[in-house]
Amino acid sequence: MIVTLVSQCEKKALGRTRRILDAFANRIGDNVWQTAITEEGLKTVKQLLRSSATKSTAVSCHRNKTRQLTELVWVVGNKRKFNEVGIVPVNWTNKEVFMDLPITTANILANTNEQPLSQHLFAVGYLGYKLIEKLQINNPKLAQAALIAGILHDIGKLDPQFQEWLKVKIGKEPIDSSDELLPDLPDDGVHIDNSIRGHTKFTFETHPRHHEISWLLAQSILPTDLLNSTQRNQIFHGIYWHHTRPYRKDDKFFTQAKGIHKLFVKSLNSDSMNKVMDELSAVLNDVAEISKGYTDIDFETLLPQWNKGFQLTQEDLPNYKNYDELAEDVDEFTIDIRPNALNNLIRTAVISADRIVSALPAEDLADYIKEGNLEQAIDNIIVEDSDLCHEINKCIAGFNKRHPDSDRNQSQTHSANKLAELKEIAEFDEADNIGVLQGPAGCGKTKIALEWASKTNAKKIIWVCPRVQVCLGLLADLTQSEYLPNSRIEIFTGEYKKILTNTTSMDDVPDTAESDYFSGDIVLTTIDQVINNIISHHKVTTQMTDFMQAHVIFDEFHELIPMSAFNLLFAELVEAKKCLGHNANTLLVSATPHDYFVSEVLGIKDSYIVRADSFNQADYQLDFVSYDETQHPNPLVNDAIDTDKTTFIITNTAQDAQLGFLLHQNDENNVLLHSKYTRSDKAGWFNKVFDSFKKNGNHHYQVLRSGPIVQASLNITCQQMYTDLTSPENWLQRLGRLDRFDENNEPNIYTTVMPDSAKKGKQSSHQAKFLASLCVWNSTVAWLNYLQDYLTENSHATVTLNELYNVYKKFYEDESCREKVAEDIEKTLKQSVSLINAKVIDPISVPPKSKRSKDGAAKISKSSLRGNNRFVQMAVCSVDDELNPTFTNEYAYDESTDHSKVTIGLTESVERLRGHGDGAKDLLVFMQSKHHNIKKSDGVKKAFKDFMLLAEARSPEYPIYLSYTPDDLEPIGGERERHQYAMYYVMTDKQPVGTMPINKLINPNSVDD
Repeated sequence: MIVTLVSQCEKKALGRTRRILDAFANRIGDNVWQTAITEEGLKTVKQLLRSSATKSTAVSCHRNKTRQLTELVWVVGNKRKFNEVGIVPVNWTNKEVFMDLPITTANILANTNEQPLSQHLFAVGYLGYKLIEKLQINNPKLAQAALIAGILHDIGKLDPQFQEWLKVKIGKEPIDSSDELLPDLPDDGVHIDNSIRGHTKFTFETHPRHHEISWLLAQSILPTDLLNSTQRNQIFHGIYWHHTRPYRKDDKFFTQAKGIHKLFVKSLNSDSMNKVMDELSAVLNDVAEISKGYTDIDFETLLPQWNKGFQLTQEDLPNYKNYDELAEDVDEFTIDIRPNALNNLIRTAVISADRIVSALPAEDLADYIKEGNLEQAIDNIIVEDSDLCHEINKCIAGFNKRHPDSDRNQSQTHSANKLAELKEIAEFDEADNIGVLQGPAGCGKTKIALEWASKTNAKKIIWVCPRVQVCLGLLADLTQSEYLPNSRIEIFTGEYKKILTNTTSMDDVPDTAESDYFSGDIVLTTIDQVINNIISHHKVTTQMTDFMQAHVIFDEFHELIPMSAFNLLFAELVEAKKCLGHNANTLLVSATPHDYFVSEVLGIKDSYIVRADSFNQADYQLDFVSYDETQHPNPLVNDAIDTDKTTFIITNTAQDAQLGFLLHQNDENNVLLHSKYTRSDKAGWFNKVFDSFKKNGNHHYQVLRSGPIVQASLNITCQQMYTDLTSPENWLQRLGRLDRFDENNEPNIYTTVMPDSAKKGKQSSHQAKFLASLCVWNSTVAWLNYLQDYLTENSHATVTLNELYNVYKKFYEDESCREKVAEDIEKTLKQSVSLINAKVIDPISVPPKSKRSKDGAAKISKSSLRGNNRFVQMAVCSVDDELNPTFTNEYAYDESTDHSKVTIGLTESVERLRGHGDGAKDLLVFMQSKHHNIKKSDGVKKAFKDFMLLAEARSPEYPIYLSYTPDDLEPIGGERERHQYAMYYVMTDKQPVGTMPINKLINPNSVDD
């Protein structure tokens, strides 16, 4: 081919460029070369030019297209030296000219990759539409909303200040020497910053971001005739929330359209709103022209006739979540779930398309559009075929070979077949394929879930758990040689990010690279990660799209139901999967599926619940013991175990388990497990507990005293069990650890301990108030009464697990019981709405601070839904056999710990730090008034307000001190200044006890909190 090369280089670049071009082409003018050359030769020229390029380099290459026409091939260096077709401008003017020329849109850019805004808008709208299609969401109106939201999402970049800033920014970008490298695009998109000359005083405190302007303009130009109100709301939500909302000290102008408009108009200076609208009209006309080359979408029908001119809207800004605070009944809460779920999908489509398009070089985007193959740009986010089903089938075949004709294998396959058949039933009924597996203790629900996934052709499984501990239990199972040793099993939690294969251990593999997140064949993750990554801007691209395409298993989902905000957000995720119809491929797994929530909140019919039988045929004797809580402490704490049977004592709080352990450390061969440990202590003692009480365990301990941590997904067993009064779900989950493997030859005794007042249905005891705070009190009392009535009416001395699970099912069919359950569900949903509407999960960006955390140190998110917690530090207190404390000169962990390398994991709730409103117990005030004197030698300055300490304590580098060592107390008067409610990391000769308040050590038998 024949090419012409034109140089507009300056300074030293002129000589370097001439030497390169002279070696390959004939110079036919001072700055023009021409030659016949091959594709490979031209590629070499381009590479040499780029390797020597500086800011002063500017070379265009044109090839002869016909005898009369040439076309631009590429530009190396400063593209502003040429126009959009590679021609050298000969004159410039900023003045109005007399010719009535159309507005040129090629110089209106979208980002630092120099994409023309019109091409960028078309591409994002087109790919947003296609993404809805690719995800197999059969909802044409939703796809139309994604198309329009994508086309309008960045029209606010017509802001003259943005365009001026962007062009200066592009001029300052260094020229890369590699074809593959482009300027890094921030996770939250391209926004004006104050790093550019002329914008050093710029601030978003007084200027709207481009997505806020986009929303304002879209409100004006989007007509009301073509779209219904739901679509309009989805479009405006997708536009406004495709970027985070910036944190502002004073946002009064940014909470309403009038304020955004006022500030925007003020910033226009000599420009006018009419000029902005003229440019907008020209850009949208370009979009319409581009769309004529694409016949796979009926743009003429789907796109409206845009309104002309600007009309200030009276509409409110779209909330990130919309839940009615006046709702009282369950159906009033659930009516808002679907609209919020659809908003999630629109936002996913727009953000995903936006990030894919923005990452393209301008030339590549132009080529994609010109060649009509833009759809190929989203190929890399489509889940590909894998060997997962093959590996699962090998696993199932292995079980069948090892246990031929096993009733257990046949029953598990039967349940898996019934779950798989739901897909065909849903397709025939045009319904949603959301299945529920009620898998009682010992039924093998993990194996059933895997077989279901194989029978429904899973390419990838995302296994969502309520807690990290459940993920770890599944990881241990799935990586065993009899399960899936050849598959890539990924654990993705806040603490652990690993991909295991070939039966490797966690210690043998490095942390997963960020580019490989969610790439495993099976991803074990927590509900927190799924929700937080959907809320975030950049991770929604891969993780929400993966979530929609993968087979999803919600394990132990009953734990999410009483959790504020999590319950509604979980329901949104289920609702989003429902949009896939019979391809939803979603399974909810629990031994206690809470039939009321499943039917009334999630809208899943009973016919989609598969109830597996337990293989455990053991007999259980159910005992109920009450005590006068005004006179006596809880017997689970106060009484020792005097039998040689292995015994579990499960209390509702970690503190009761700690006190029971301390009081009876000499009387029992006991071990303690709860959540108030450092990460390393928790992991170590979890393994000791598991090794002692697992099937064929070493029986090193006889008594396990534990908080609720052991009640689900822990494959351990005992011969007798004691439990606090608790919800029906927790009560049955705990029972699942009693004679789990059907090994006892005599009835297993399960004793429920409760205060007298609770037995009478009164909410006066600490235990009752605690259950009420969890929104399970009414269902707990209803379950207690229903179960005792059943036992009385049937005169049963013992019952089996299958019989109890049948009682549990009938409990949720009883109208009077359902009314009590509904009271708890309404209460927890009200709390959820209050929490969500407090905007704690809104995607908000905060300006970077000068004081940064060390790279990699995990912080507590301001939008954490797990509770308002902070990182803490505390001194160590050793306790002897008589509970006499010895205060040592060491802390729970080294104060110089590098938290980017080591996770300690000690946190405490802000409510407890503040003494639950009791000033005498407020440890935060004590630290604020004393810490600077205690740590004066370390250069610590006084925090003027205690809230400053709370803000810093989101990072583990600046924890709240709950207690101090004796040496550290010396500067303020010694140990007599110790706070009477200080909390210590308690140690005994047997094992660590964990975080405890000193007053409980002094008076462990107190009936007070």
